[in-house]
Amino acid sequence: MNRHMAWMLVGLCLTSGCGSDAQPTSEQAVKSNETAGAAAKTPANPNETTSKNSDQSGAPAQATSTQTVVNPAAVKKAEELYLQAMALQQQNKLAESTQFLTTAINANPQESKYYFSRGSAWADLKQDANAIVDLTKAIEMSPENAHYYSTRALFFMTRGGGQLAVKDFTKAIELNPNDHQAFNNRGLLFATSGNLKEARADFEQVLRIKPDSIDAMNNLGFALMNLNEPDKAFEVLNQVIKLNPKYLNAYDNRGLAWAKKNEFTKAAEDFTTAIELSPQNQKFYRQRMLAYEKMNQPEKAKADEDKILWLQELAFINERIAKAPKDAELILERAQFYLKSDMRKEAMIDYAKMVELTQDTGRGYFVRGALYLEENELDRCIQECSRAIEIQPHPDAYSVRGDAFMKRGDVEHALRDFERAKRIDDVVAKAYLMRSKSLKERGELEKAAQDFERAVAIDPSLGPAKLNPEKTAGKPVIRPID
Repeated sequence: MNRHMAWMLVGLCLTSGCGSDAQPTSEQAVKSNETAGAAAKTPANPNETTSKNSDQSGAPAQATSTQTVVNPAAVKKAEELYLQAMALQQQNKLAESTQFLTTAINANPQESKYYFSRGSAWADLKQDANAIVDLTKAIEMSPENAHYYSTRALFFMTRGGGQLAVKDFTKAIELNPNDHQAFNNRGLLFATSGNLKEARADFEQVLRIKPDSIDAMNNLGFALMNLNEPDKAFEVLNQVIKLNPKYLNAYDNRGLAWAKKNEFTKAAEDFTTAIELSPQNQKFYRQRMLAYEKMNQPEKAKADEDKILWLQELAFINERIAKAPKDAELILERAQFYLKSDMRKEAMIDYAKMVELTQDTGRGYFVRGALYLEENELDRCIQECSRAIEIQPHPDAYSVRGDAFMKRGDVEHALRDFERAKRIDDVVAKAYLMRSKSLKERGELEKAAQDFERAVAIDPSLGPAKLNPEKTAGKPVIRPID
């Protein structure tokens, strides 16, 4: 199996377990990501390597229907190109790899592994039409190759073609009766389509071939639970958890099995463990909420309901970020969302990302500086704002830094920054008043009077009801931003 098809394996947990979140109901078998990752990294057979490719026109090259003689030089050249394509795939350079594979096919159109490799590459590049053409061509050329059938089955499985996938897995099993992955994946398809007896048979066969497969045990436990054989399900799922105490989906399945027996306290305990292992999975909170409702614990149920809403809001933000990963304002929105939930560590990661995305303007620095100001980390605030100003002087950066100076009692630097920010508000008025008092103490009465009148001009509540209109010193030296 091509390591570049890992996104299909991890996304739907195909190699050896049911992907619970991809299933239509809440009671689903689940595969561990660890096993999926291991399968994805398994080197392919040199004669069955999966790959990717298209020619420059975007269409896969086709072999002629008539067998042609290929000279040895062309065969050698094609194999060299193929090896280069595989090396490029190891570097995740899929598009470049496809070009080499197309040239290899043109040089030697009689080698099935070139079509198979390019078809697998098309699948990874989400060029589905070309992928199915090449994978099918490889099977036509090598109809006894079980690996080709399994790979095409995985392709169908990830595209919603369940019946086609079952057919290909069945053919792969006929060609290789010890292919435990084909049995497991076919079992997953049976389970998700409601054919639980067939699913059970396939999972049991996996365990005959590979007795230590905890993924197959978990899947078998799921099937047994839904076949109303809870005692056998508990026996299998308990064994999974004994072998791997962090096997997430076994707790999920066992919790569902407890709920089926109306043992809601034990169900809630298993769902709680699942939540600890996967804190952002809404499904586990929803299942625990239902258990709490059955236990007549409305406060705990409400807490889970609130958490689900929170996760939904976070998911919405994440979806938007996924579509625009370089949108600094979206990153800031998520950072502030985390802060409201007392998740400072996660928030600071996003603030750092915003700094990275706004290196040209420095906005990320003074935004982070504003956070430090709120947390009363004044030196860090001043440092961040100064970095922003070095990149691009901005009124907001001066304003935030001015507030930090003000909190630190450095009125002179605060007023200097407020004037550069063209800021007028009660904080600025207070700064003028403070400096006025300081000047008066030093005997600089004229300057003190000027600052006092500036303060009162901004905030009349700081001084007499009426000012001498002829005293221009009472007018602020700064103006609002237009």
